[in-house]
Amino acid sequence: MRAVPVAIVSILIGAGVGAASAYWSVGFPNSEADIAALRDDVPAAELNFPKFEVDSMTYDFGAMQRGTTKEHAFKVTNNGTKPLVLENLGTTCKCTAFKLPPKPILPGESGDVELTWIAKSLPGQFRQTATLGTSDPRSRRVELTVEGVVTDVSGVEPKEWFFDKLHPGEQRTESVYVMSYNDDDMEILSAELDSDDVGDEFQVDLTKVTKDELPDAKAKSGYRVDVTPNKSLALGPIQQWVVLKTTIEGAEEFSVPIHGTAVGDIEIRGPSAWNDVIGAVHMGDIQSADGAQVRLFLSIKGDHTEGIVFDVAEKDPESLEIELGELKSTRSGAMVPLTVRVPKGLPAAIRNGTGQGEAGRVVLKTNHPLNPEISFGVRYVIKKPGVTR
Repeated sequence: MRAVPVAIVSILIGAGVGAASAYWSVGFPNSEADIAALRDDVPAAELNFPKFEVDSMTYDFGAMQRGTTKEHAFKVTNNGTKPLVLENLGTTCKCTAFKLPPKPILPGESGDVELTWIAKSLPGQFRQTATLGTSDPRSRRVELTVEGVVTDVSGVEPKEWFFDKLHPGEQRTESVYVMSYNDDDMEILSAELDSDDVGDEFQVDLTKVTKDELPDAKAKSGYRVDVTPNKSLALGPIQQWVVLKTTIEGAEEFSVPIHGTAVGDIEIRGPSAWNDVIGAVHMGDIQSADGAQVRLFLSIKGDHTEGIVFDVAEKDPESLEIELGELKSTRSGAMVPLTVRVPKGLPAAIRNGTGQGEAGRVVLKTNHPLNPEISFGVRYVIKKPGVTR
């Protein structure tokens, strides 16, 4: 595993507050006099509003093996006089999810906000946040946080399937061994890609092997798990996960990553901000009031440079701005200018590819017959004035 040090960044992502109609329906302040009355020294009961309280704003999962999943329920209590409505305003990472109570929480009652974290970041500390909107006028927006430390998963060697410079149509198989140190006859019950969208991109095969074939002499039993691409992949970084279900005590379900790079006739090039190894542009710390942009270019070679067209197929987050210039001929083929822009005025956010927040991602579609898609990462942190790392 090529682990790198992870910077610990303590900035929480922002999110807009919506569902105003839901707030009004449960007694949200509807006059200047009501709003003026919202002082800390006025009890919620006297104001006739819901009152949000939670048993803890932060929960520490402790140490988690990479690829494993843990859950925690935050207990929310309504100590006001009107029903408390909760709304999901998003999380700092796709591998963090949370579920709200199915109904508004009545006065004097409690409900659980269930938060799930999948430890897919590199080994090191993590901190993820789920943002709630509430109908309590004094707690319109609440951030619940989970934190801990990701460690390498034990009993897996190597720690990932790695495809370095995979060319279109190339058939290559990479393997990892999954081992048990306590069970003489462990079983892998299933091995599946964790996304339906990529179900046909890779084939996963399981082979039970003898103790002598395992890479660790201390292991008692195990499997070789082979991964083979089924077709040409989108150019750029390969980032997928295989979910394994086993009979290993304490590791009944965990995920192992597939990493690497798919290469072809189209490459992204640019200044020092572009990292070709991981297929991402590093935009660094960005002041919200300033925004930032980086100019790259798409280099096209081979027999299909004439008339090639690029379109933006996907952006995460949607706030990223992608500008494609005109196709220009070069000595070796052709090029298209590519500008990546984080616009001014966005809320604080961490999208730096660490345990603090996933990197952004852009997917471009092309009419190239061999390379119809290319993707790349965008890494940055948006800071508000007065916020330091």
